[in-house]
Amino acid sequence: MSNSETVLPSVSAARKQSAITEANALWLIIGIMIAIDAVWVRLSGIGVSLGPAFVAGLTTLVALHLIYTRLRPNRHIAQFALTSMQLVAFTAAGTVLVYLTVTSKFPLIDRQLETTDAAIGFNWLTYFDWVKYHPALDQAFGIAYDSSIFQIFVLLVILNVTGRFEQARDFTWLFVLTLLIIIVFAWLFPAESAWAHFGVEDRVDAYHLADFIALRAGQMKEIALAKANGLITFPSFHAALGLILIIATRRTFLFLIFLPLNVMMIVSALTSGGHYMIDIFAGLAVVPVAALIRRSLKRRCQPDVAAF
Repeated sequence: MSNSETVLPSVSAARKQSAITEANALWLIIGIMIAIDAVWVRLSGIGVSLGPAFVAGLTTLVALHLIYTRLRPNRHIAQFALTSMQLVAFTAAGTVLVYLTVTSKFPLIDRQLETTDAAIGFNWLTYFDWVKYHPALDQAFGIAYDSSIFQIFVLLVILNVTGRFEQARDFTWLFVLTLLIIIVFAWLFPAESAWAHFGVEDRVDAYHLADFIALRAGQMKEIALAKANGLITFPSFHAALGLILIIATRRTFLFLIFLPLNVMMIVSALTSGGHYMIDIFAGLAVVPVAALIRRSLKRRCQPDVAAF
């Protein structure tokens, strides 16, 4: 065996030992986001209220993780707690960041989004009126649109209980990377929503508009996580999340349930979320990009099993 053949494995082993774990890499991303939030909040003068529910929930997950990694080792519960904890922390940091980006007041692109929809032959207002004319369908869309949090909880429970830890981790990374990409686009290319653009706010629960308008007008003094709403129009994170949930349930019994439910959730984003059709396409297109980044990061990180 040549010297080069003996050196290469040792170099590979050294890299493996020095590599950061996937869990720690995700904590690093969350820490960077929190730091950005902290600096931006200080510069903007806007306060942040976490709320007792968030603090209690995160504390409970931290306690579960500590108990089932150190006192009563149980990988299934420990991994569920870790994955949930990171999703909660990331979503909170991401929500604050989204709110802060709206204060940048870049020009709205609603007119361009409407024009793009028209170019592909989609009339948003005609479709909206048709859905509203069928209240049962409209209600079903609303239920599907609001199901994402419950779906994520069920998914994490099932994947961790059945020992599909890598699949749960893949879901978490796809969620994080997709939302990070979408936040950047939503910051640079903000939109008020199809509801506002077409003047149908009185016919829907336009839950995000008050905060969106207040932020752009410089009138919001505090971001309350307990009352925070989704402010992103383009690209649609709901559409992206629907695709991620479908991917995450592959090779499980959940797939047969999540596939039709999330197809409906993706479609429901048009009326129940006030999204343009191009928002949906853009949101879906972000997912494969995030998957490629995830694959690259996965090769550079140690698996979490080593840290358990």
